[in-house]
Amino acid sequence: MPNVLVLGASGYMGLAVGQALLRAGTYTVFGSARTPENATKLRLSEITPVEVDIVDPTSLSKAIEANYIDTVIDCSSAYGDASKILEGIVAAGKAKLSAFTKAGSVGPKLGFVYASGSWVHGSPDRRISDLTPVGNDLAPAKAATAVAWRPAHEQAILAARDTLDVAILRPSLTYGRASWAWAYFGPLLAAKGDTSEPIQIPADATARTSIVHVDDLAAAFVNATDRIDGRLGSWPVFDIFTQTLAVPDVLEAAKKALAIKAPLEYAGTMGNAFLEALSLVCNGENSRARSVLGWEPKRIDLIGDMPTIIQAWKAAQEAK
Repeated sequence: MPNVLVLGASGYMGLAVGQALLRAGTYTVFGSARTPENATKLRLSEITPVEVDIVDPTSLSKAIEANYIDTVIDCSSAYGDASKILEGIVAAGKAKLSAFTKAGSVGPKLGFVYASGSWVHGSPDRRISDLTPVGNDLAPAKAATAVAWRPAHEQAILAARDTLDVAILRPSLTYGRASWAWAYFGPLLAAKGDTSEPIQIPADATARTSIVHVDDLAAAFVNATDRIDGRLGSWPVFDIFTQTLAVPDVLEAAKKALAIKAPLEYAGTMGNAFLEALSLVCNGENSRARSVLGWEPKRIDLIGDMPTIIQAWKAAQEAK
């Protein structure tokens, strides 16, 4: 079975991806671990921990070679250090190809699947897809400030295709279980059910977000890894989401699930880059993820599932 190394494997997204790879039954899964506690967490999920400093290119390259890794999946969300991670993966890919050359043979490239994000699209005023340019003068909208660096990093990954087989997945706002991204829910949980005082929400009332359940997201990573050996076409970039919903609709459903009567007031993003990203107006479609990746999401009704989702999120906050 191919060996896959998941970076950020003990995190919210990375652990779901590692577990999905194991459920597929076709991969041996390794995961980066910076602490003994994270290593134990991975072992409990039957993922082999690899103690490595992923932002040290030399350390990462050696770990990839030592464990005979065939594909690396980066779920680390390492903003400022993303280029160092790519440097280490490219070095490992070059070493692999060089070894084949020295042996007088031809072999497969190292695979690399990168978790980018839908925020690179910003708030376009027209329908867009994962074929739409981002981060340059051809783009219909600017990327969210929080990820303004990411389009250039995507380009660096695509430029490494002479050394690596690559895929870039752009998850939208991810929900399910302990998702940390739903900053909107915090004020609701802090409110008392019988209060009549308006609840201040740190978002724009016009916000419209695309979403994906963490299990469906993990399935998309498995499908991309399955096809990393040349079956993703000439543009291996995919937007991953299942629904696009108005944020007020999501919060009204959450309010109902929590039996809160107070009205909601949208206070805006207050100049916060993360809140700005959460308040984008998304206008995309996901047909290529379905047709090229063969992705068939199962969790496609957040509003209907809200009572279960909000209780899981609430439990996660209380357990911290």
